[in-house]
Amino acid sequence: MFKLTAAFALYATLFAATAVQGASLAERACSSPDETAPVCQTTDGSPNQDDCVAALKQLSGQCHQYNNVGSFCTSMVTVGTCKIDVCGFPGAEIESGVNCGGYLQTILNDCSSGGRVGGYLEPAKCNVAFGDQPYKLQFSHS
Repeated sequence: MFKLTAAFALYATLFAATAVQGASLAERACSSPDETAPVCQTTDGSPNQDDCVAALKQLSGQCHQYNNVGSFCTSMVTVGTCKIDVCGFPGAEIESGVNCGGYLQTILNDCSSGGRVGGYLEPAKCNVAFGDQPYKLQFSHS
């Protein structure tokens, strides 16, 4: 009887831990990209909008920040006047399966003016791996 009770207790503990872990994952899930608005910083010195559209088309892979000095930004793609950067602590990245290009498209859609675009977006913490770390995507002049 003791072995059966111990086995049942172990099963119940594992089941409860799985349920808690599942709830934690569900709480972290948010749309990709989420509805976070960008901070627009478009000026006459901002990169050319067409260059940023071309840079976005060349973007591939996970948006991972690995630069551990200076600006703490990693340049992922540069086309003409436009550079796509990811900034944050080294190791900062978007959750697996989240499309960082969708965030950059939001910046293009909301911050384009006079053929130029400039700005950044800080995704919702639920879409950032290690969500307690700073993380942003931006278009900047190359």
